[in-house]
Amino acid sequence: MVDPVMSDEALLLELLNSAPIVDGVPTDELRGAGATRWLRARDIPGTPSVAREVRDAISGVVRGVESEAGLQRFLIDVRRVPEVGESGVEWRLVGARFGARMVLAWDQAQVQGRLRACENDAECTLFLIDRSKANARRWCSMSSCGNRLKARRHQARVRSTG
Repeated sequence: MVDPVMSDEALLLELLNSAPIVDGVPTDELRGAGATRWLRARDIPGTPSVAREVRDAISGVVRGVESEAGLQRFLIDVRRVPEVGESGVEWRLVGARFGARMVLAWDQAQVQGRLRACENDAECTLFLIDRSKANARRWCSMSSCGNRLKARRHQARVRSTG
C-alpha cells in the first residue's frame, strides 16, 4: 500500500513510472483491469484515461519530444488565493485537480534539475528524481540499467582493442 500522505513529487514519479518495460515487454498499469485499483491505491481521483493523458504529456516534455506549452491545458482553472492565518498571509491553490498538481510537481522537480528519464532508453521507460549531492545520477537503478550499460560499454572497449 502507498503512503497516504504521499508527496506530489513522489506521486509524479509513480505516475511517470506506471508504464514500465517488464521482461522486454512494454506494460501499462493504467490500462486493463488493475488500472482503477492502481489509482485508488494512490488516492488519485478520476479515470485511468485522465491519468494516462497527464502522464503521457509530462513524460513527453521530460523526454524532450513535446513542448512545455502542452501542459497548459492542465492548469486552466488553477489560481492562488491569499488567506490570512496565524503566521501571516499564506497562499492556497484553488482548482488544482490531479493534472494541475502533477504539472506543478513536474515544474518544481524541473526547476531543481532533478527529474529525468533513465539513460537506458533502449530498454527502459522509467524516470528518476536525482537526490544525489552531485546531481549526476543517470539510471533508474544502478543494479539493472546502470550495470547493463556499463557492461556493454566494457565489452565494446574489449572488442575494439582486441
